Amino acid sequence: MPITNASQENILKYLHAASTGTKEAMKNATSPRGVLEWLVNFFTCGGVRRSKERCFQEVVEKLTSALLHVSKDAFYSGTKIFMEDVNGCTTRLSCVTVPGDENNASMVTIEVSKDGKTIAGEVNGETFWSVCRMLTLMSKYNIQQEDSLITEEGKLNLGGVYLAYKDLRGENFENIHAPFIDFYGSDLSGVNLSGANLHGATMGFAKLVGANMANTDMSGANLTNANMTDADISGADLTDAVLCNVKLTGVNLKDAKAISGSRLPEASQPDVQHRFDTQDNTNETPPSLLPISD
Repeated sequence: MPITNASQENILKYLHAASTGTKEAMKNATSPRGVLEWLVNFFTCGGVRRSKERCFQEVVEKLTSALLHVSKDAFYSGTKIFMEDVNGCTTRLSCVTVPGDENNASMVTIEVSKDGKTIAGEVNGETFWSVCRMLTLMSKYNIQQEDSLITEEGKLNLGGVYLAYKDLRGENFENIHAPFIDFYGSDLSGVNLSGANLHGATMGFAKLVGANMANTDMSGANLTNANMTDADISGADLTDAVLCNVKLTGVNLKDAKAISGSRLPEASQPDVQHRFDTQDNTNETPPSLLPISD
């Protein structure tokens, strides 16, 4: 069980200590307990982000490096992650799951040691790995995120992030929180975006061939000239989305929502598998996505 209280007050004290440099404050900030309190907060809600916060940069660099060699499955199977010299302390991260117990969420144990003294705490395993996923993406695609790395619901926070002209093929963005993200001109072929919040996203000229976008919120998104050939957008919300010249060959639109605000002029849509759900409270009828017979 956790033995620390990573309250906002304690975290602010820690940050103040790192900046003021007083002897007592620095002793607390570099003690196993002080480091553990910071890490519990970091892996619980994405951390308190300060541009000059040395501990944040240390954890990001060391953990990102370790994650190059440890997969989620390996970590959950017992492989440990070690981080040396985090504010002068050694940190060990481990996770033990109970075989066959699907109702008991995995917990990650954080052990911080210095001068023969060790102190430990626990954080939720799924939230921990969400932070790890976010760090991996930040390193891989040079993402700048000034806000918390994850939302209160534990989703990856990519809101407003610039990812234009990137090769993102096969990436897993399932359930991400990414309103107003910029995917302009990027290759998202085969990407998993199911359940993602892409409200207001910029996706013009993006390549979404074979992408899984089931139940994705794309309301207000701009998909002008996007290639969505063979994509699955069943159950997606395309309210007020801009779909000018979008290529929809073979796309699965079952139960997708397209209120009359969606704009589909000149969209290429042969072999579309399903109609949009056209239910709305206006007198306007959105254009059919089914090929018109002669």
